Amino acid sequence: MSEKNKHSQPFIMVLSVTIVLLVVSQFNTKIKVLGFETKKIEPIADIIQKGKAKNVPLPEIIVNDSIISKDSSEFALRQTDVSNIYDFDQDSTSALAHFFKSLNETRTKKHKTRIAYFGDSMIEGDLITQDFRDCLQDAFGGTGIGFLPITSIVAGFRTSVIHSFDGWTTYNLLENIPSNHTLGISGYSFVPNTMSSIDTNNSSSGSWVKYTAVKRKHIDKFCETKLLYGKSDGENYVVINGSHYKLGGTNSVNQLVINSKNVCQSINAKFQCKAPVDIYGFSMESDSGVFVDNFSFRGNSGLPITKVSQNIYSQTNQCLGYDLIILEYGLNAVSPKVTDFSWYERGMDEVIKHMQASFPNTSILLISVGDKSYRNNGAYETDPSVPILVNSQMRLAQKNKLAFWSLYDAMGGNGSMVKWVEGDTVYANRDYTHFNFKGAHKVGKLLFNKLMSEYSDYNKKHK
Repeated sequence: MSEKNKHSQPFIMVLSVTIVLLVVSQFNTKIKVLGFETKKIEPIADIIQKGKAKNVPLPEIIVNDSIISKDSSEFALRQTDVSNIYDFDQDSTSALAHFFKSLNETRTKKHKTRIAYFGDSMIEGDLITQDFRDCLQDAFGGTGIGFLPITSIVAGFRTSVIHSFDGWTTYNLLENIPSNHTLGISGYSFVPNTMSSIDTNNSSSGSWVKYTAVKRKHIDKFCETKLLYGKSDGENYVVINGSHYKLGGTNSVNQLVINSKNVCQSINAKFQCKAPVDIYGFSMESDSGVFVDNFSFRGNSGLPITKVSQNIYSQTNQCLGYDLIILEYGLNAVSPKVTDFSWYERGMDEVIKHMQASFPNTSILLISVGDKSYRNNGAYETDPSVPILVNSQMRLAQKNKLAFWSLYDAMGGNGSMVKWVEGDTVYANRDYTHFNFKGAHKVGKLLFNKLMSEYSDYNKKHK
């Protein structure tokens, strides 16, 4: 055999196999053998389908459900658009009445309206909440970023504050907590290192945290600073921007309020403690306006937040005063193989009752999971468990008389995540799960607009 023929032989073999596969792929090659079924041969499926959403119809039970079809029941908030907020409070007011009343007070006099936004990695790094906060402060006033944790795994990713720290032991609700420590409202407890002697004039010793404001409207300075911490009966001190304060208090949640005569651009806090103490976080706020606290927790389905006691929630509420609780979970519960979320409904029902007991006069808005795609037979499509979970979440809101917003429908429903990832404007990452900054900005503004639409209708009805 010639040297030329030897070199061409591999090419001829590959070409022959490719031609055979292309011919075979034109026929239905699914074969059942001993109960097993082979897949149809599709050698160039990835090339043909790349960049396209596979339009798979939703299961019949979902298509006929009121989430997908228009709901004209008495529970819908005066409109039938499935991307609007639903109100499942059956009285003559609204599940959001307390929140709307607080906004009215904030608009007409010196008053604070505060929102606690609980969620998973979808709001990590202040995503969604920073744009939602910005819209609210544009409309109702307020200077301040609200609650900030002591440490954060996404401190380098977050753009709404510059955050650095060192010398802390961190506990959270996804791990076993020592009996002598208590989790705060964020699901975390931050414990400074203890020391044998205290010298508040020594700026080089002690666990520390520093926050620096960014050059962005509403959050470009710190006005009033609050520190929230647990029981402290030892020699525990904090030095904040050169001034030292003793940390004392027998409540489960205590607060140190620092009214700064002059606004500042950074807060530098150094903790010098002889006894263990749980530090929960700082809050930066002005004397009036709207504040949105981001309580993100990666990998959290929502069910574990009952590990934070009602006592902690209620005492934190006494310090900060919440008018609206937002719960956005579900991302860590969906899976293509799950078709029954009754277990999740039972668990989240307990969560909602836990929050209602902890914040008895606070409005609650439940936000559904957004669209999420997975790769199936070479194409990205909506995870089939997503609309099933949305249905379960809507039932939870109805059962507990909450306000409900379907983020899934607001995004566009089935196949929307693919469009958000592969459209002319990219709104989500290529994990087909999380929004990027543009997408988070879009969702934050969309949530604000939907809430303001209901706020306007509420005021017209209760003029």
